[in-house]
Amino acid sequence: MSAAYPGPVPGDRGPATLVAIMSDAMIADRQRWLDGLPRGNPAPSRPWYATVSFWLAFVIPQALVGGALGLTTWGAQVRHLWWVWALLIGGALAVSLLVNFTGWGRRLRGSPLFWLALILLPAYALALHDQYWLLHPAEIFEDGSQTLGISNEAFGKAAFYAMWTALAYSALFIWLDRFRGSQPLVWLLTFGWGAAASTWFSIYANTWVGQMMATTQANSDSGSRAAVFSAPFVEEFAKATILILLVVLWRNKIVSRLSIVALAGLSAIGFAFTENIIYYARVWMQATNDITIADPEGTMIELVLLRGVYTSFGHPLFTIMTAAGLAIGLGHRSKIVRVMAPLGGFMLACAGHMLFNGLASTRPTSALMLPWYLALGLVGVIVVSLIISVVANGQLIRARLTDYQRSGWLTARDVEVFGGPLRRVKLIWFAIFRGPKTWWRTTRLLRRATELAYLRNQMVRGVVAEGGDARALDLIHEIESLRAVALTDYRGERLLPPRRRRRAVPATPDGAAPGPLTQTYPPPTAPGPAGVGGNWPPPR
Repeated sequence: MSAAYPGPVPGDRGPATLVAIMSDAMIADRQRWLDGLPRGNPAPSRPWYATVSFWLAFVIPQALVGGALGLTTWGAQVRHLWWVWALLIGGALAVSLLVNFTGWGRRLRGSPLFWLALILLPAYALALHDQYWLLHPAEIFEDGSQTLGISNEAFGKAAFYAMWTALAYSALFIWLDRFRGSQPLVWLLTFGWGAAASTWFSIYANTWVGQMMATTQANSDSGSRAAVFSAPFVEEFAKATILILLVVLWRNKIVSRLSIVALAGLSAIGFAFTENIIYYARVWMQATNDITIADPEGTMIELVLLRGVYTSFGHPLFTIMTAAGLAIGLGHRSKIVRVMAPLGGFMLACAGHMLFNGLASTRPTSALMLPWYLALGLVGVIVVSLIISVVANGQLIRARLTDYQRSGWLTARDVEVFGGPLRRVKLIWFAIFRGPKTWWRTTRLLRRATELAYLRNQMVRGVVAEGGDARALDLIHEIESLRAVALTDYRGERLLPPRRRRRAVPATPDGAAPGPLTQTYPPPTAPGPAGVGGNWPPPR
């Protein structure tokens, strides 16, 4: 028990009593958790059947399968095929058993990212399935008229054209997340949130708000009200929600502005990917069913160039504004700034989105050249600021690793290699040609060195308390253990390491004897001084 507090007062449940009944180890772990660091002391072991995660690993997969089959049209399609139900339920049960009764499964079960993926990935599938059946069939109105549904052919062609924009921007944002890169699963979840969850929420919310704003007056701008006053707030909120979720569950991994900006861009480009598919498919259906349009392919290509090339920066630009406010709030010590900075970034993103939609909805394309050039100038400013951030992050890593170099934990060469953006890329490039294990351990070494630098920066700024010392010691020990198996420096090394050639056995001339296989030893004498062939006197 801690000696600084007396025993708990009977009937009292105040903060002093709660602290008094906590051990020093629990207090240290709680402080580390508040600082966004892993726990330093392992939790007391419990029986395998007494943990909540054990039963959740059984309940959640079965609930997801039951919900997918019972609440969607999938259930109607496979209801008469009992073996499909059996395979799905058996697969969910197999996943639960692997997670609970294997070593790697139990380690995976302890990660919040695993539970996030277990819940979100099926939810993404359900959201995309629901949007498909919302857009695929034709809608019939009370007067007998109907809208054009979207055929599978239109979805396929639209997805092909929208894919290239998504791939280009995704590669750009993943490259930007370079210093302490997120896991590929985090990139997938973030992109999927924008492509599935955000679009599903936005399509229902915007439809409802559009119905509320509908009017019977002959107003030419009545159809633009939802796009200007509703869509910006709904869409920006939907895209930024995954950032808040990752910061809460994975905050010790998101430590720089570049990481938040990269994840925000992935969410935004996922949203734009699905939205572009819907727009391209609708234009294709309209062009193929209108006899006045002679070239449906050309009409679709014109929209692809407009949305997928010229104005493709729209969604990432606005979501990056929200991410910038969130990054400022996370790195500041003031509570007021921590609250107002994300809110200010979100409002700025909504304002820019409103202006973009308002100009696009109320003005012809020929009158949008000046706003487009202004938007390109803003994009250029953001690109320059991101390049400066890359250089500044390298300087920050070098400055903070220098603290450990002065203490003797790191070498001066470590600071140069781990803190230089181009040197890090060159080190990874050299490690690739030395095998997958060396490459993986080298990237892990860079991740740990980067985490050590950012942790030191947070400790210097006062964002992380003394719990960071224990985490820093763990990182230093892990870095030392990785030195023996990873590539730590490329200086003096060749890009392609020389191949190890086996020593060839000299060929025997024709007609010659191969020679003795072993040396000629004298015949053993038994028993020897200390046994057969011994050279030491026998024990007495």
